[in-house]
Amino acid sequence: MLDAGSGSADPLARTVLVTGATGFLGGALVRRLLNTGTAVRVLVRSPAKGAILADQGAEVVLGSITDIAAVRAALQDVAVVYHLAGRLLVPGVPATVYRTTHVDGTKLLLACCGEVSGLERFVHCSTTGVLGVTGDRRADEEAPIRPTNVYEETKAEAELAVRGRWRDGLPAVIARPGLVYGPGDLHLLPFFKAVLRRRFRPIGRETVWLHPIYIDDLTEGLIRCGMRDSAIGECFHLAGREPAPLTRLAEAIALAGGTRVPLGHIPLPAAQAVAALGDRLPPTLRQSAPLTRSRLEFLTHSRMYDVTKAERLLEFAARTDLWSGIANSMGWYRAEGYLQGAAA
Repeated sequence: MLDAGSGSADPLARTVLVTGATGFLGGALVRRLLNTGTAVRVLVRSPAKGAILADQGAEVVLGSITDIAAVRAALQDVAVVYHLAGRLLVPGVPATVYRTTHVDGTKLLLACCGEVSGLERFVHCSTTGVLGVTGDRRADEEAPIRPTNVYEETKAEAELAVRGRWRDGLPAVIARPGLVYGPGDLHLLPFFKAVLRRRFRPIGRETVWLHPIYIDDLTEGLIRCGMRDSAIGECFHLAGREPAPLTRLAEAIALAGGTRVPLGHIPLPAAQAVAALGDRLPPTLRQSAPLTRSRLEFLTHSRMYDVTKAERLLEFAARTDLWSGIANSMGWYRAEGYLQGAAA
């Protein structure tokens, strides 16, 4: 059984739909649900990736989040929806791609959910990024939305669509994960490599705070959003118990990799000049640039969150400490061959 406390129904008796099941978050959630014996259905675009999920035990519906026939088929007799479909911010991806996936796809899914009788929960996976830069104070769920890029802007618009359906009685929950990491994640791989190659130094002299959460803890939080009656009509920040300075994240990676973070820092004006050059590269080369404006934002601006609401209403608190989570991530990267040539 799921360790998620009291709820309105036995999760094993319900069919659960997961969108975005081929991604890092969605794949981890699907595995967690299947391991408990829950009946899981997934909506995926790729037949090859769908076959992998089918081998794991999921029922597969092929189609995109904007294909109304596929969405309706995926929702048939479903009791719980975990909407995790999304696109991470990648240099060169047109803004229309984010809008189509995050806004149009969410609105279509919400409309089709209105046709489903017996729907018990709609869990919408957003991001704490909709709040933009928080500074050195933890932002709670009532903080103003201040997105800083197209990814965050379209995620914020999708949230508004979900909130609009609360008034119509949809039993929806908004979950905002912090910086998610762990085995299966490739988003932080470049940062791991930079630390292991001793190329990381903090930019500027100000402490930069981040708020990571290990993938297993996030899936637990999402499951509680799908089961707890107290979650309906609420928004939750799902992040670690405490924020961490960026330098501590680097130190944890260095420790797990058997090296140390070099002393010193990079002056902010120098980093800004390098980032400006990175942004001028063609999209195909931009991802391999030492710095871009979006990466500079990540490395120089604090983002941390108040997680007490999830503790109070979901009885959820992340269990995995940063050092253990980073060590587990390092082990996975090495086992999968992602760190060849990056060892200290």
